Order: sequence, then C-alpha cells, then structure tokens
Amino acid sequence: MSLADLRDGDRVFIDANIFIYHLGGRSLEWKVLLERCARRALLGYTSTPVLAEVLHRRMVAEAITTGLVTARTAVRKLRETPEMVKQLTQYQDDVSKIPHMHLTILPLTLDIVQANAEFRKREGLLTNDSFVVACMREQGLTQLATANGDFDRVGGIALYKPADLEGQDTPENLIV
Repeated sequence: MSLADLRDGDRVFIDANIFIYHLGGRSLEWKVLLERCARRALLGYTSTPVLAEVLHRRMVAEAITTGLVTARTAVRKLRETPEMVKQLTQYQDDVSKIPHMHLTILPLTLDIVQANAEFRKREGLLTNDSFVVACMREQGLTQLATANGDFDRVGGIALYKPADLEGQDTPENLIV
C-alpha cells in the first residue's frame, strides 16, 4: 500500500530507512509522513534499536559525504581512526530531531530479545528487522512504514511504502 493509504488516527511503526531517506532528503513522501506524525494526525511509533541503526548509518553517510572515507572502506576506517569519528557531528544533530516528531519510542527489553529468537529463526529476518516486528507485536501494531522488502514475507503486517523511491538504491544497499 502507499503512504497515502494511511488515515488520520492510524497507528504506524516507523522503520529506520524512513528516517535515513528523510534526513538524507531523498523522499518527499517520508517527509510528509513524518510531518503527519509531528502534527499527531498519525500515531507514530519507533524503537531504540531503530534509533541506533539510524545513528550508525547517518554517521557513516556523513563520513562518506564529507570525503573522510569511501563507501567501500567506511566502517573499517572509522573503527580504526577514532579521530575521524570525533570530527562528525551532523549525524547526531539529524537524529536529535526525531524526538521532536512526536513519536512513541519503544524500548528493547531483554524479554523481547529472548522471545524474538524463535521468530527470527522461523521468518529468516535479520536481527534489527526482527526487533521491529517484535516491538510492533508487543504494542499490538499492525501497520509498518518501510522501504525494506524483507518485511513482505511477514504475515499480519500491513506495509506502507513510498512510490517516490522507485529506481533509487534501497537503504540496505546504501550504507551498512
């Protein structure tokens, strides 16, 4: 379904790639979605693992766009050169905007981590994606805004995807 199918008052979980595309200025549809959450027209949810993923990806993206590293060697170079990491600030400024979007930020608890192992095995999702589903299920959420096709195989979730990203690289291919 498209993002326009979300109705005022709907409860929707916001995946990491939404923030990554929005903060990178690559999707007008994501911007509109997050503005609807900020106005509380939509009840938006995300989680602490999503915020951690956004922080990591935005940090790496900043290092690449400022020319400190190349995409191919970014994570290794940043790990080996703490002085480079100390130069990066925009990623933190970007992510600090998220709490002002009036989203409910769900914690990752030990119970969720432990209960999620069997689900991860059954569905074949990567860890962060499985935490998205686990947090959603714990809150009774059934709507997910994402550009990640891995969620297509998870039953019981209505997916809302942007149309303005067609032909662009997926977030998974951009920065790991």
